Order: sequence, then C-alpha cells, then structure tokens
Amino acid sequence: MRRPKRPSIKDIAAAAGVSTAAVSYALSGNGRVSAETQKNVQKIATAIGFIKDDTAARLRTGKSNVLGVIVHDISNPFFAELLSDFEAVCYEAGYLTIVANTKDDPIRQATIMDALLAQNVAGLLISPGHGTSHAMTEVLRRRAKPYVICVRDIADSSADYVGVDDHRAGYLAAQHLLAAGMERFGFIGGYDHTNTWSDRLQGIRQALAEAGKVIEQDLVIPCSPTRACGEATMSELLRTRPDCDAVICFNDYVALGAYAAIHLAGKVVGIDYSIVGIDNLPQSSTLLPALTTVDVFPRQIGQYSAQALLRRLKGIAAPPQRRLVEPSLVVRRSVARASSNR
Repeated sequence: MRRPKRPSIKDIAAAAGVSTAAVSYALSGNGRVSAETQKNVQKIATAIGFIKDDTAARLRTGKSNVLGVIVHDISNPFFAELLSDFEAVCYEAGYLTIVANTKDDPIRQATIMDALLAQNVAGLLISPGHGTSHAMTEVLRRRAKPYVICVRDIADSSADYVGVDDHRAGYLAAQHLLAAGMERFGFIGGYDHTNTWSDRLQGIRQALAEAGKVIEQDLVIPCSPTRACGEATMSELLRTRPDCDAVICFNDYVALGAYAAIHLAGKVVGIDYSIVGIDNLPQSSTLLPALTTVDVFPRQIGQYSAQALLRRLKGIAAPPQRRLVEPSLVVRRSVARASSNR
C-alpha cells in the first residue's frame, strides 16, 4: 500500500495561484508579498496539512533552533521539574527542545549524542549517565558545539556546570535527624563513585562529626537511585540492622521505595521509623506522612541551565562557570518527635 503524498510548496502554489517563491516568502515572513497573499497561503497550507521542513534552511545557514537534552533517568520526577523550566526559558528565546533518556547506559548515551549532533542541534544540556568518561565531552569540543553539564558533576573544566550544593544537602538532612535525637542512621541509594553521592555523604559525616559521632560503614548502602532499589535496600536494612531506626535517602525517589518497604514490614513512618529525602519532589508532600526532605530546587537548576546554554549560543566569551543552587530543609512529618525516640 502506497503512502499518501506529503503536501508540498508546489501544491500550495497551485491552490493559491501564485509562484512557489511567493509561497516560500509567505510562509517564512520574508520577501515582498502582500498581507492578503500571506494570509491566503497560510490558510491553504493549514487546510492541506503542509508541514514546513527546515532542513534545507539549516544546511544553508548552519543554524538550528533545536536544542538537545540528554538525561540519565527521565522516569525520575526530578527531571520533569527541571526540564519544565529549562524548556520554558529556551522556548521564550526561540528554541525548541528534544529530550532523550540514556537509562544510565554510556553506550546508549554516546549513540544518542551522535544522533543529535547529526541533526545539527544548536546546543546540548547533559545530565551525564552512570560511567560517563571525558571522551564524551572531547567529541563536543571537537565539534565546537555549545553544551552545559547539569546535576551530575563530571569535573569538566571546559564546560558550564549547574547543580546543587550536595555537601550542604547531606549536612542539612543529617543535622535534622540529630536534632530529633537520632544517633544511629543510614544513608541509602545513589552510585558511590559519583561526585553527587560522595558530596552528600561528606555533608552527613560533617554533621555527625560536629556532634562527636560517625556513621557506621554498614549503614551506608549505595544502589541505583530508583524507587525499586530504594525498596529493596530498605527491606535489607530492616532485616540486618533492626537497631537502626532512621535513614537519609539519596533522593526522594529512593525514599518512595523506602516508604513501601517500611510499610510492608509493619512499621509506621514518622513513628517507628524516620526518613529524610533529598529533592522535594511534588509527590513528597502527598505521602502519608508527608516526607521531610531537602529541597534542591530542580526548576531553578533548569532555569540556570537554560540561561547558561543561551549565553553560549549567543557566543558570549567567558570562562566556564559553576553555579550551585543552595538547598533548603523542608520539615514535614516523616521524622519521629524526640519524645517518641527510644
């Protein structure tokens, strides 16, 4: 079965009784055509289902109004928040956004990046996948393609980076548990060789050190920063360390899984067990009880990332910048009151 023929500029020209050049001018807004002709051409184009193909224009000018975004886990609601504001800021500047998900697979990430570069995207925002090497950024530098790194810091000194003060985030979470009288608590989730994970752990350790305490090594349990791994890790911790009654979760997504495990164990969050997350996702306030968490303002990260990339697209020459969002503790009901502690 033959596919229907795609409407062309020639079809519009025939229907409007004008030249193909006049149609091109009318659709682009360039050239000398009357307002009446422009209105008529656009009306016919819409009626026949014409879709403008910018490929030729991109090849001719070398310019594109499309941005590529590569993230490591689009299923994490954190990225929905971040991308919402990134896309909005870029749209106002005249750019459209294509989002791709690497699933923390470096081979998939390389394939996606090659495909986006082949489409001549104007620039890239990248939240690097698990195991990303500097070979990725070498490709971008060779292609002279503007790019910004966000969320996961890979210590690329040649690129702008936008993230959160992860050390401070871990510190605030631990400080809150200590203030509630928790002296033994775990840290679960996250990949242990990422800067994000290590910085959060160092913040936790600093808060404990200031209280004259340390975190026990077997209570630090890295894993994939997902809901499923949060549930599995929390279940194992409940089984092996019944003397531990509080955890800091690498992110709120891990905390969602921890809630499920605690519930299945017959315990009640906020009474029998205390949880602090990091992210402050919209879902966190709707949990029962609502999750105490550290807000890292993903929408702000999206805005700052967009601003950084747009500066590079304008050709503004400046040394690479690091911009860290200051986190803030959001106290809710998932941490037991001091009077209910053992």
